[in-house]
Amino acid sequence: MARINLKDIARLAGVSISTVSRVVNGPEQVNPATRERVYEAMRELGYQPGFPSIRREKPRILALVTPMLDSEFITDLTIALEKELHPHMIYPLLVNTEEENSLSVALSRDSSWVDLADMAVLVTMEIDDRAHEYLNERGLPFAAVHSRCARSFSVMNNNYLGGYDAASYLWSKGYRKIGVVRWSEVNRSFQEDRLTGFYTRLEELGVSRDSVPEEESSLSIAGGAACTRRILRDHDCDALFYSCDTMAIGGIEYCHKQRIAIPDDLALMGFDDIRMAASLNLTTMKQFISAKARSVADYLIGRSRENPPAEFPEEITITPVVVERQTT
Repeated sequence: MARINLKDIARLAGVSISTVSRVVNGPEQVNPATRERVYEAMRELGYQPGFPSIRREKPRILALVTPMLDSEFITDLTIALEKELHPHMIYPLLVNTEEENSLSVALSRDSSWVDLADMAVLVTMEIDDRAHEYLNERGLPFAAVHSRCARSFSVMNNNYLGGYDAASYLWSKGYRKIGVVRWSEVNRSFQEDRLTGFYTRLEELGVSRDSVPEEESSLSIAGGAACTRRILRDHDCDALFYSCDTMAIGGIEYCHKQRIAIPDDLALMGFDDIRMAASLNLTTMKQFISAKARSVADYLIGRSRENPPAEFPEEITITPVVVERQTT
């Protein structure tokens, strides 16, 4: 069989040879429709491209630093960031601070990742002046997610309004015997904002916080299941609000095992809208993970060690919205 070359592929796909070359060496530079035509021509001709010998850009590393590495939210954020950064040859390096919220303390234990990384995203970390100066002295661009740092670019959740609107939604659906499930480990601050908003709205509706049954456990599916079991054992609830989707998924599992009909016997509502929430038809508060990843990526791509930050960095706050599905 004669050797297939780029000219043959270009002729069959109806594109230029240079377009075929871009598909082989940098497919992200070609629009999807054209790229698929070229791939189809390659398949038809039986062409097997080799690996490019020259890379036009130097790969860079993004350190994603967090105390909650096993969280489904972190998984979804990592996937969203990878999608935004991959075309720019920026690849994530996960840094687990092992439930340590303080960036200063985490750096005192291990700062080796700072020299490895070209940029960083700090998720739910407390960033004090000492840690901020340390990263700036080393010229490491970074962005904060779900933690406010007045001297750095940050993307925040309006957790208070999210919780407030969650309570309004459940009340509007006619639920009056509402219980709450929360996590008990690290990063309680933004959870407290969610619950403060939730209880504030209930109190406006005439329901005191003391009268609302509440259970807490680990931020996990198993923790959510355990809380659901305990709260239903001791209280007659018609709805449960979970401060995160992960624990709500545990609630769904428990109800299925106990043959509790959702939502006829019990309504369930989460917070986050992780990818699993949609597949399980969980009503939740959407916090726009993809939009946050896009904002962070746009900022970091525009930065480098040679490009200093603005004197007054931008702070973005996103308010979650209700996504109604089949659990309410």
